Amino acid sequence: MINNKGFTLLEVLIAIVVVSIGLLAVAGMQTIAIRGNASASEGTIAIQLAEEMVDRIRLNAGAAPAIYNGLDTNGGTSTTCAGLTAQNDPALGDCIQWRSRLQDVNLGLSNARGQVAVTADSPISKTATITVTVTWGAVSTRTVQFITIMETWLT
Repeated sequence: MINNKGFTLLEVLIAIVVVSIGLLAVAGMQTIAIRGNASASEGTIAIQLAEEMVDRIRLNAGAAPAIYNGLDTNGGTSTTCAGLTAQNDPALGDCIQWRSRLQDVNLGLSNARGQVAVTADSPISKTATITVTVTWGAVSTRTVQFITIMETWLT
């Protein structure tokens, strides 16, 4: 019994070290989880914005979705868009509104850019393949693509 002095104190110190290591590991996992959640949130917003543009094309293009081909929110001014002219009226209005949504700081997509590519008569005649791409990111660039097929013979 005489040589066991301080043994309990040593056990308590070892237990504190083990618990501290466990808490540090939990804190590290929490940081990774928060980053992953933010990344998933950005991806969800980007997909929603891409779907929004596809819905605009379905609604406004009628039988001619090709007027949206080449749409790019990265160029142009506040009243114009790269790849579009004033003759593409619904496409121009949609591009300006979509650019405004992509650049909305409340959505959290930094340096967001939207592009549309339309391939007529693909994969079969009287259809069009529409590819909407949203790219964003200040440090590392991320991209989502939304591809759909639309019938062009309906008005």
